[in-house]
Amino acid sequence: MIIVKQIVLFFSVCSFSLFAQQTRPERTNYEETSRYQDVIDFIDALKIDGASMKLSWLGYSTQGKRLPMIVYGDVPDVQPETIRKSGKLVVYIQGNIHAGEVEGKEAMLELLRELRAAKHTEWRRRLVLLIVPILNADGNDMISLHNRPWQHGPIAGMGQRANAQGLDLNRDHMKLESPEVLSFVRMLNEYDPHVTLDLHTTNGSFHGYHITYSFALNPVIDQGLDDYTRNVFFPIVEAKMESQKWRIHRYGDYLEKTPAGKPGYFFWAHEPRFNSNYVGLRNRLGILCESYSYISFRQRIASTKALVVNILDAVNGNSIAIKEVVTKADENTKNIHKYDSLAVRAEVVESNPAQEILLAAVKEDRNPYSGEIMFLMNEDSLKKIVTAEFYGTRATKKALVPKRYIIPDSLMDVIALLRLQGVHMDRVNKAMTVIGQRFVISRNKQGEREFQKHKMRTLDGTFESLEQTIPAGSYSVELNQPLSRIVFSLLEPESEDGVAAWNFVDRYFGDGKYYPILKIVN
Repeated sequence: MIIVKQIVLFFSVCSFSLFAQQTRPERTNYEETSRYQDVIDFIDALKIDGASMKLSWLGYSTQGKRLPMIVYGDVPDVQPETIRKSGKLVVYIQGNIHAGEVEGKEAMLELLRELRAAKHTEWRRRLVLLIVPILNADGNDMISLHNRPWQHGPIAGMGQRANAQGLDLNRDHMKLESPEVLSFVRMLNEYDPHVTLDLHTTNGSFHGYHITYSFALNPVIDQGLDDYTRNVFFPIVEAKMESQKWRIHRYGDYLEKTPAGKPGYFFWAHEPRFNSNYVGLRNRLGILCESYSYISFRQRIASTKALVVNILDAVNGNSIAIKEVVTKADENTKNIHKYDSLAVRAEVVESNPAQEILLAAVKEDRNPYSGEIMFLMNEDSLKKIVTAEFYGTRATKKALVPKRYIIPDSLMDVIALLRLQGVHMDRVNKAMTVIGQRFVISRNKQGEREFQKHKMRTLDGTFESLEQTIPAGSYSVELNQPLSRIVFSLLEPESEDGVAAWNFVDRYFGDGKYYPILKIVN
């Protein structure tokens, strides 16, 4: 009898362990998505032993939820200095920045389970992975059957796009007003990952792919980094995905009329505020992954995991080249003041006049619990077309690149933001007279509609040279540092994503004639 009881207990423990290591979608036939506590319980059930896999924390959500970050690789501890000195290539992966887009979260839980089961061990020698399955933990738990109703599942509901502040976290990277993105940027400053992956699900675009991707798009990004990502790295990833029967292409939407006035496959997000663009301005490979809303929930999770695995395989096989590319980008950026001018405003432009694109129609399905109409790709309608593709960027307005900016010590919000971004600044110890460039405002327009709790400001004008006395206590920001592209994009008065645009200097215009930050060109 004792032996029988022991056998029953053994199988009960095994069954519980296996059940606990299933994700919530797996346990519910893909009707439900994981809540924050499910994620924590799943990670606990993995019994991370501190060998090749270690538990750390990225930071906290607005409502105080602690955000888990799992560190995977052959390193003795999770300290940033240890990982930077390891010589390994560091990759950061996050899910759920938009908490209704849950596939990245679920895919990363499955990947953690595979890593714990000693799969993908070939990554450990060259890579260190930092995996954050759930960035927007508060938005994740604001479940509603009516969030993203047209998406095909999970039919028992999902979280909301915004965080608990009502902010879109994927618009916050320049202004840093959310604790979640502030934690992300602190991680960048401490761990300095060479590659970041931001996992999403499409939000209304139509095409014929299982999954799409993007990379940093902005004309200020280092050209060598852009060339490598577009023309070397992603062709490797695409070939591997296609060999596994996944349909993949760059992220976009087919429009009958693009902003250029003709049909084409179009991508719209070039501003630094977006995660992958922001990372690109920091001279690192910023990758956006977008599973397709109109395939099944189960397929979306599977395609996301497949893309992440194939990206990691490509990173692992090209780690030396990637390190060389980002190192060169850093060196170029330290000498950015040698450029004549760079973009302060930009647009997406045609990159290929005759690109083959897959399109598919959708058919209507009905959510059995909410009664809402959902869309599902009609595989029988899949077709190829040849059309223009818009995946380039160009400047619509440029500004002269200075050697340094001088910031009055009264602009404490600007100074605090630069510190949070990781920018190096020097304090002016004694008053000095310089020949500087002062921006004379000819047009100062504030948007009528609120965007991310701001009314965006647009300045136009011209620079004038003048001799000016810089008071002691002012701040000098040199453009001889790796974050010079971020500095330029933040401090230029006409920048579409700078401190003027985001209202950081609204109180400091004085009589409204001059922008308060001076730039020194020579």
